[in-house]
Amino acid sequence: MTLEREIQIYEQLTAASKARWEEARRYMPGGDTRTSVFWPPYPLFFTSGRGASVWDEDGVERTDFINNFTSLPHGHSDPDVTRAIQAQASLGAAFGGGNEPQVALAKMLCDLVPSIDLVRFANSGTEATLNCVRAARAFTGRTKIAKAEGGYHGTHDAVLVSVKMSPDLLGDPERPDSVASTGGVPQSIVDDTVVLPFNGTESALRILEAHGRDLAAVIVEPMLGSAGMIPAEPGYLEMLRSFTEAHGVVLIFDEVVSLRVAPGGAQAHYGVMPDLTALGKVIGGGLPVGGFGGRADIMDLFDPTLGPRVSQAGTFTGNPMTMAAGIATLQKLTAVEFARLDALRQRLAQGICDVSAEFDVPVQVTGMGALYGMHFGDHAIANYRDATAVDQRFKRQVFLGLMNEGIIVAPYMVGALSTPMDETHVDKHLVALRRVLARRNEPAG
Repeated sequence: MTLEREIQIYEQLTAASKARWEEARRYMPGGDTRTSVFWPPYPLFFTSGRGASVWDEDGVERTDFINNFTSLPHGHSDPDVTRAIQAQASLGAAFGGGNEPQVALAKMLCDLVPSIDLVRFANSGTEATLNCVRAARAFTGRTKIAKAEGGYHGTHDAVLVSVKMSPDLLGDPERPDSVASTGGVPQSIVDDTVVLPFNGTESALRILEAHGRDLAAVIVEPMLGSAGMIPAEPGYLEMLRSFTEAHGVVLIFDEVVSLRVAPGGAQAHYGVMPDLTALGKVIGGGLPVGGFGGRADIMDLFDPTLGPRVSQAGTFTGNPMTMAAGIATLQKLTAVEFARLDALRQRLAQGICDVSAEFDVPVQVTGMGALYGMHFGDHAIANYRDATAVDQRFKRQVFLGLMNEGIIVAPYMVGALSTPMDETHVDKHLVALRRVLARRNEPAG
C-alpha cells in the first residue's frame, strides 16, 4: 500500500478534524499555533483524553504514545493531578507574589536533580534554555555558545541554529556549518553559534579547542529528543564536561525531554553533572512550564538581593496551579515507575525489531527510559544526520498508517510511554505496526 493510500484512509477516518482544521485556518496561520503539531494532509483535532487514550473530533479512540510530546508521564486526566489542579484553582490561579506550591516544587527539584543547588521557574522549555544561555553569558562575559547539530532547545534566536534542516545545507559532518534554522534569525546570532557533531567526540573536541576562549556555554541534550531520541554515547558528555571545566565555559544540559530517562534525569543516568540544567514538560503536570537551575554561584545572578545581574520575569512564572500539577506529577513518578516504563520500552523496542524483520524492513530503535525513536534504515543511529538518512516518504507512510490503526506517535517517529500503559498497550502498538507493514506493498484501490 502506498503513502497515497494511507492518506486516503486517514481522510476517511478524520472528516470532522479536516472540517475543524479548515475552520481554524480562517483565524490562525496553518490552522494552529504550533508548527510541531501539523502534518500533511492536516492534523487531528482532539476532544478529550483519559489515561493512555485520546479521542478526536470524529469520536475515534487512539492510544497516545507521544503524550503531548512527552509532557504527560501519567497520560491524560490523571485523577491525582486533576485533583491538585482543581484544589488550587479554588484558591486562586495566579498571584502577584510568591506561593507555597512554588517553594515545594523548587525543593523537590533541588532534591531530585543532582546538579541543581537553586532553581527558578518559567513558562516553557524555550524560556528555560533562554535564561540558561543568558546567565552563562553574564557569568563568563563571553558571547559565543556551542550546541550539537540537530539539538532542539526551543524557539529563541540563540538556539535556532542547525536544528531540523537538510544535511546538504550543514557542511562537513566533522566540522558542521552554523546555519539559521528559520527566517528571522540574525546573522550575528549564527556567527556567535558554534555547531558540534553529536557523538563525534574527537571532532567535537577539536572544534571546541578552536573556540574555547570565546565560548560562554556549551548547551546539549544528553539525548537528542526531536532528532529521534538518540542517546549520548560513552565518553561524549564526559568530554564536554572536561573541556568546559578546563576553559571556564558553562555546561548546560537541556533536560526538558530527558528528565524522563531516570530519576534525576539523564545526568544522573550518565553520572555527568552540568553547571546549569533546563527543565520543562513533565515538571508542570500538563500545564505550561519551564524551569532552570544549577550551581549557586551562577544562579545567584538572578537574586534581586544581590543586584540582580540578570533579570527574569513573567506574569505566570511559578503560578500555583502549574506548581501544584508538577508536584502531584513528580510524586507519582517514582523510581519503581521509571524502572517499569524502561522495561516496557525495551519490550516495545524488541517487538518493533521483530515485527519489522518479519517483513524484511530494516529498523533501528533508539531511546532510554520511557522514550523511544523508530528509524527505518539499516545503519546505526548516532546523530541527526544518521536519523535523516532514511526513506522519509516511508517514514511518513508508517506514521499515518499507525494513526489509521489507532496508535499516535510524533510525525518524526518518536514516542513516550506513560504510567497508565502496560504490556497490552505495547502489544497493541506492535499489532498496529504489523498491519501497516503487511499492507505496504498492496495496490491502492
